[in-house]
Order: sequence, then structure tokens, then C-alpha cells
Amino acid sequence: MPPCPAATDGPSRPETTATEDPSRPAAIPTEDPSRPEATAPFAPSRTRTWRVQGYRVEADLSCQALCLSVPAEYEAEEGEPEIFPTLRAARLPSRMVSAAMLAQKAKQFDDGLIAAVELAAQQGAGRLRGKAYLIETWLASLAHGSPAIPAALLLSAARLGGVARAAPPALAADVARLTDELLADELRSKPLGIYTWSEPLRRVFQQDRLLQAPLRDPGQIEALARVLREEAAARTTYEGVLALASRLTGALDTPDLTSVLRSLDRGQVEVGRAHAIFPPSRSVEADLSMRLLGDRSIPEGFDLIGELAARIRDGSVDLRPTAASGWYDLQTWALEPLVAPERSPEASRLSFERRYGELLLELFKGILALTRETHVKQLAVPFPGCAQPALRRQPSVVIDVLPELSAEPTVSYFLRRALGYRFVRRTLEGTFGEEALARIERLTPEGPVELPLSEEIAQVEGLFFGAAAAVASDLGMSLDEAMDPAFRDACALVGVLPDQDGSLGSGRGREHDAQAFRRWIARDDRDVGRDARMMVPVFHDLERQKTKAWVFLGWSAQRVLVSFRTPPVVRVFAPDGREASPPEVDVRFGALTHDLAYPVMAEIYVDRLLDRDELRALCDEHRTRSAILAALGDRGGRSAQRLGAGLEMPRRRA
Repeated sequence: MPPCPAATDGPSRPETTATEDPSRPAAIPTEDPSRPEATAPFAPSRTRTWRVQGYRVEADLSCQALCLSVPAEYEAEEGEPEIFPTLRAARLPSRMVSAAMLAQKAKQFDDGLIAAVELAAQQGAGRLRGKAYLIETWLASLAHGSPAIPAALLLSAARLGGVARAAPPALAADVARLTDELLADELRSKPLGIYTWSEPLRRVFQQDRLLQAPLRDPGQIEALARVLREEAAARTTYEGVLALASRLTGALDTPDLTSVLRSLDRGQVEVGRAHAIFPPSRSVEADLSMRLLGDRSIPEGFDLIGELAARIRDGSVDLRPTAASGWYDLQTWALEPLVAPERSPEASRLSFERRYGELLLELFKGILALTRETHVKQLAVPFPGCAQPALRRQPSVVIDVLPELSAEPTVSYFLRRALGYRFVRRTLEGTFGEEALARIERLTPEGPVELPLSEEIAQVEGLFFGAAAAVASDLGMSLDEAMDPAFRDACALVGVLPDQDGSLGSGRGREHDAQAFRRWIARDDRDVGRDARMMVPVFHDLERQKTKAWVFLGWSAQRVLVSFRTPPVVRVFAPDGREASPPEVDVRFGALTHDLAYPVMAEIYVDRLLDRDELRALCDEHRTRSAILAALGDRGGRSAQRLGAGLEMPRRRA
């Protein structure tokens, strides 16, 4: 990436301070009384217009290019940066919305969505009868001559999941043994993330973790499949549960029962070496760890997330969505522009100096860790071994032209995240039905949000789409320019026509969503102010008997300078309508600084997993990154160097 030229000095803008109200619910502006609700074709303006002392200033942004950098005095600072537990505690004054704030909003919304969906999928809603119904159906078959089913496993799952079923005396010991074995294994059984919010969520976590284990007895596998084949409603429900899991996360990691079902339909019995009732899902990071390490000893200092970022950059890991991709896959793909910003369509309008590129990489790591924790139950845990201007006489009117950005210029990230919400909304509508989805509400630690989930998904989709539209306009480019072939291919997979105004976002058009985003006050949004600190496992090292985990420790503040690499073309018109020129007016191109939030994340070995409350208490006690990592037992807490050439991986589709 070319370095930024030295920025000319310019006046700083006064910053507004929003009134904070911790009790205020999340709010995304959806109404603008000054605009009609129709979604007319959107013609983005590439001209900014404002007035100074009666003079009208027009700035043509079509050839403008911006530069983002870290001021030298901040880059040279020594010592550890202060870590804030929440974005609200950081109290950052910048008017420019950081990508981290939008990511935090998304994290809280995603957690609540998954929590609500987990309970709906367990008990049933709309078209889906639920996993509790499936467990009851299998257990009921015991009384109808199906003794081969894994009764002790299902009874243990029923006990863990709160499905009312007493174990027969003959099976009581086996049920207790299976339950105790699971609960003794914290890596499998300890609820993390949203699954600590309530007893029903904790039960779902442990029930499903038990049923993710592969079954190896062909007779048991066949018996389970036969029950599904004989009960049409059970088969439909089972297929719906699996489809929901794979569409929310990604392709399943272990064969399920559907292949056995299809063989029974053909009058045959074909059972593989292992099948799981509710298999976990694959992820790009788990696949990478197994491909790099396999059954080899894991080298000292191996850094999985650093390896992933390096391979995304060199192209050997391809994140582009396919027909088999799930929501987690799309969420991961959305982060690609943070790792390789020079490949994004908006790169022609931007340049980043080295330190700012490093901040984007930290943003990638932090958001991916937070996103993985949202899906912690379902994702498999693998077991691998600026120059000063010249002085001039004072003109009568000074026109200061400053680079305007309503949000960090990660347009492609915002677009891809918006498409992910459209994907998940259609997935849930297909699973539960539109009417049922309108009756489901997102959950929070305090309880449900009093807004239908279907409406709230549209709002958040509109928020990210509006951020993309607003920032593209700030950069002087149309949103269509930001829609590269990879994005258009993904739209085709989801069934979205990206060129049709209103087809993506809230449904009310690009201009509406852009204006709604500009009115959104991030610091007033309760979701943005929540505590996101957490730990999530990524793999277990059998040789060391330790778990590699991603830990999110909080947020740090970083000052970012936005200057012009190529300034806009500016024309100034006097009050009488004529075009003014020097020395009557003096146009000065300045720069703006913004204090932005970035995540503090680490990849470390731990002896035991900590849930959110345990980790947050430890962070509050030790406060600095090095002290927290030392308390967690990490040896130094430093990111590892890339592995050497001995760990080569062929190019592949992720």
C-alpha cells in the first residue's frame, strides 16, 4: 500500500457529545419525515455543497482520494495502551463511526438472534417442531420394538435438555455415566457466551454437545434412521434442524443420519464409520489448523489467527461463499477487506499507511473472535497435534475543506455484513415461516427486545447497508462501484438483485438507509455499550493437554488522521453568483483526527476455559494486556511468528 503523503494542517471540527442513557434500548432510525417512503432510483451525488460567510462552496469528489494514518506522536508512544471494558467506558468523542462500533452492534444483535433461535429450535416454532420433539419421538420408539436405538444417550440428552423423561431402572446407571462423563469434560460441556444467560440456554448447550458426539454402532445408527423414516413429521423436523444449523454456521463436520435415511429409501442399509445425531459445523479456522498440523506436534508459538490472516492475504485461503456456505461463513468472508484492503473496490479512493493497516488487521482478529463465540456451541473444536503550507497574505474569506467520513471507510465489509443479514433472515423465514418469525423476539441478558425479530433483522441489515452507502458517497464513488464480482456472485447465491434500489438493506432504498445511518448515534445504542469480553476455544492440543483459545480483552483507543491524498476539485461562488477566486477567497485543504476504537485480542493456551463472568472479573483485576495474559497462564502473551516454509498449504476453496 502506498504511504500517505504528509497532510496539511487544518482546523479540527468541534465534536458533539451524545447524552448517554444506559437504559435506552437499541435504536436505529427508520423514519425521516422529510423524505417520501417510495424507493425511487438512487442517484448518488458526488458533490458536497456548503456555505461560508454567504459564499457557496462546491466540492467535486469524483477524483478525491483520502489517506488514513496514525499520527507519528501516537505511533511512537511507549507502554501498554489503556484497555476499556466497553465502548461506552472509552467515551470516544469522534463523530466518525468506527468499524469497531458497528461490529459491536452486530455482535450484540447476533448473540440475541442466536439465543432466540436456539430456544425456538429446541421447543419448536412455526413449521419446525423442534429438537425436544425429536428426542421424545426416538424415545417413544422404545415401547414400539426399537431396542437398538442408543436409549441411554437419548435419555441423558433428555435429562440435560430438560425434556421430561424418566430413565428406566435398567438404564439409570448408563444414563448417569454418560451425563457425568460429559459434565466432567469442560471443553465439551461448559456453557460459554450466550449459553450462560439462562437455564434453558445452558440446557440446550449441554444437550446438543452430547448429541454432537459421533456414534459408531451401525445398529444404533440404523435404528435412529428407521424411526425417522417411519415418522414423516420427525424426518421433516430432523432435516429442518440440520438445515438450520448448517445455514447458520456452515457445512456439517460429521456425517449425520440423512445418508442412512436415503439408503433405506432405496431398500438398502448403508452406514458409515461414524454418524452424529446433531453434528457440529466446520469453520475455515478449524480446517486450516487441521491442514497445517494434522497429527504433527504443534510448534511452540503457533498462531492460528495470524496464519489465517496471512493465507487470506496470499490467496491460499479463499473465503468466497458457495451454495454450501452458512451465515458464519458469510460473516468471516465479510472480514476479508480488513485483511487485504488493497483488494477492495474502494481501494482506488484510499491509501493506508503501515500502522493503520495493522489496526485493520487487529480489527479482523477481534471481530472474528467475537463472531466465533456467537456460534460457540455449533462450531467444531478440532484436535490437531504532512507538510506545512507556505505563508500568504490573509484573504477576506477562508474556505476550509476537510475530509468528511461518516464511518471508517470499510465499504466492502459493511456491504458483505448487510448481505449476511439478508441471508440469515431468509434462512429463518424458510425454517420457521414468516408468521412465526414475526412472533420471535431477540433475547438479551435482561430479557427479550420488544420488537419482532424479522423487523429487527431488517433494521440491522439497513444499518450496515446504510453505512456502506454513506461512506461510498463520502468517498465520491457510487455504491455500485463498491460491488465487485465476488459480492455480486454472493448476491446471486442469496437471491438478491444488488442493482435494484431497495433490494438490499431495510427495503426502503439506498438513500433512506444512508440517511438513517447518518442519524444513528452509536453511543446512545445500548448494544454498543455492552461488555463483549469473552474467551472461545479454537482447538485442543492433545500433546500439551491445553486448549488454544481466542480471548477478547476489551477495547483500546487509537488516534487516526484522515487527510487528502488527492483533494477534491473546489469551486466557490460569491453571494452575487459569480465564481470567486484568490485573493478574494483562499481554499485550504486540511485534515481531521478521529479517536477510534479497536479490539484487544490474543490467542493463548489455557488450562481451563473461562466463561464471560470469570474472564471479566480477571480482566477487571489485572487491567493491562500483559497482566491479564500472565494471569491466564500464557507464556508472554505475544503473537507468534508465521510458521516456516515447512507448513505449506495448497490453494483451496475454504
